[in-house]
Amino acid sequence: TNNGRSAARPDSGRGEQRRGVEAQAFATSFWQRLSASLGARLLVLALLMAAGFAGIYAAGAAGKFNPQNYWLTILAAAFWFGLAVGLANAHLGRRNEEPALSQSPERSEGAAKGLARTTESPEATSGRLAESGEETRDATEALRHTVVQQGQLLAEIRALQALDTAILGGIGEQELMQLTTGLLGELTGAKTCAVVTPAADSSHLALASVWGIAAEDIPQTAELVGQLHIGESVAGWAILQGRPASSSDVEDDPRYARGQGLVQHLGIGSALAAPIMDGNTAIGALLAAFPERGEVNGQRLGQVKRLANQLSVCIQHARQQTTLKRLTIETVFALAEAIESRDPHTADHCTRLAHYADLLASSLGLAEEETEIIRYGAALHDAGKVGVSDAILKKPDKLTPEEWAEIRLHPYIGGQLCKRVTFLRDAYPIVYYHHERYDGNGYPDGLRGQDIPLAARIVAVADAYDAMTSHRPYRAAMSHAQAVRELRRGAGSQWDPELVPIFLKALRSGPGRNGRTQQHEHARQSRRNVRPLAPVA
Repeated sequence: TNNGRSAARPDSGRGEQRRGVEAQAFATSFWQRLSASLGARLLVLALLMAAGFAGIYAAGAAGKFNPQNYWLTILAAAFWFGLAVGLANAHLGRRNEEPALSQSPERSEGAAKGLARTTESPEATSGRLAESGEETRDATEALRHTVVQQGQLLAEIRALQALDTAILGGIGEQELMQLTTGLLGELTGAKTCAVVTPAADSSHLALASVWGIAAEDIPQTAELVGQLHIGESVAGWAILQGRPASSSDVEDDPRYARGQGLVQHLGIGSALAAPIMDGNTAIGALLAAFPERGEVNGQRLGQVKRLANQLSVCIQHARQQTTLKRLTIETVFALAEAIESRDPHTADHCTRLAHYADLLASSLGLAEEETEIIRYGAALHDAGKVGVSDAILKKPDKLTPEEWAEIRLHPYIGGQLCKRVTFLRDAYPIVYYHHERYDGNGYPDGLRGQDIPLAARIVAVADAYDAMTSHRPYRAAMSHAQAVRELRRGAGSQWDPELVPIFLKALRSGPGRNGRTQQHEHARQSRRNVRPLAPVA
């Protein structure tokens, strides 16, 4: 049929193609076998010699000379030419033969494997695919685990870097502890993190800082912690032993025998802690608590330990800075007292002025660093009086215009003194400008309003109140009510009209420790929670 003939045509074409390939393979095999035998190689050499002789003979004819006269020369040249070509051909034959022989077993093996794959059962194919899938899943899981580890390591490095940055920024112990507990909670996923320290009696524990619980629950938490002795709970154990401690089940841990109220209050199932060291002494413990049992592992314990070690270094640095600041303050007030000693009528004036200035600065919500500078400046505001004669300072009567001209130099003299002492330079604007008036009629530069530095305006108000309520040889001290009326009368002309009412309100609230209002001190103490770190006695 036509369909049969049309279907046979492709088979016929493929047959002819196959026969052509077979003929080519036979010819290739024939020449390979021919070149492999010694006789064949000699035959090829003879043929090449004859070809060389004929070629040289033809060249001689073309060159107009008789080749028969040179037949020995031509024969020798043809011999050597044929020999060289024959040897080259033999060498190339061996090079072509060796790869073919070396590759034939590999090709046979590959063909066998391909044939085996085409004839293997579906079950074997499924098995190979399953093994490949398992290997892929294992590789994916290993990659995921590596990524998680790298992410945790990066988070820990960032936490340690944050502590370094904070201590370089000059924050205090309490702020460091609060920062560390927050970083620890984010790093480990803990429910509650805290810094626990020895209490004042050195036998109980105290809560220094806590993260992860509501502000209204902090007092009860502090009370429950205070019921525990050193050695109880993992935090107390870490302080007692000076090494990390952990508990996979705090309900069954004998160290929590008297701390089950704390466990129930916090809702925790496991916890771990590391000591905060000052040399060889444990001054506290960094705690991480988790809601479920068994959430303690070596990785989390290592993270807590490293953060506790970093916190130890930061606290030591902060204490050194605190000691340096205390020495600076003592130096400043010693200098102020030395200046005051020349004038018996202004005894303790600098101390009181620093108190009032600190009170007003705190009421304005200024930063601790700014408030500290204001205290320095207030204590040293009259340092320039070292350049004023004793006769003027101790004069019981009112001063003459010439005497006033001399005494008005003391802001300039004091300012120059502050400029020459490194740790007093920040106090320069206060010392130099504290006698400027808000209406511009003050001295030494006659500045007006907001052009006067804020710190100098604060000290001016505080200085006026203390001066009015203090006894002077030429007048009696005013009462508080009289001084208040005078401040209100001069607000806007002599003193900043916005600062005067704030100062009077702060006076009514009553001063707290270091010149802070009771409300301000209470707010600071509630953020501080309990007490600062202290070495174990």
